[in-house]
Amino acid sequence: MPTRKLRLEEGGPKRLELSWRGHYEHFQVRVDGGRVGESGKSALVRGESWRLPDGSELAVKLHQQGFVLLLVERDGRPLPGSGGHPTTAARSAAYWLLFLCWVFVLWDVFILRTRTELSGVTGPQVLSVAASVAIGLSGLVALRRPWVGLTAGILFTALRTLEASSRWQPYGVPRALVLLLLLLFPVLSALYVLKRAPTASGATHLAS
Repeated sequence: MPTRKLRLEEGGPKRLELSWRGHYEHFQVRVDGGRVGESGKSALVRGESWRLPDGSELAVKLHQQGFVLLLVERDGRPLPGSGGHPTTAARSAAYWLLFLCWVFVLWDVFILRTRTELSGVTGPQVLSVAASVAIGLSGLVALRRPWVGLTAGILFTALRTLEASSRWQPYGVPRALVLLLLLLFPVLSALYVLKRAPTASGATHLAS
């Protein structure tokens, strides 16, 4: 059973526990170990809300327009670490770009050393290494200026991936496009949250 723990306020302990079966079936909400409520997937798509022990209102909605996001809000504000929290989404995407940078750089170094030692053929071109480093720089920029950094990260990741497609013949480009979508999914999801700012305001009732 998948479980997610969230903070009810920035910097606080992870008191809220969300758990479900399958694809958000038999959804359960607990605070400090005590049961608050439960719901099914169809109700989550419409939006659910519960009264927490401190009197605040917890709203949860399974957002399925564009990207699948589990929106969790307390008194109308997205909880830190939840799918609809812009800062959390941008930070996660920025760290993902930094991770991609290291993967590509290590790959470049490996290819360079292997080709040089085994065949004497020159390894990756300067463009490949520069694009890999630029992905990491985009991640650093995204920590301060999400829109600029994430957009740049998409462009440099696309450049780096499509450049590598020239070595994957005869199906280089199709494979590169599929890989590119997988690599950019966290970034595209973050940009979607930043632009659309989906909310759980569609909650249909207030459960006791």
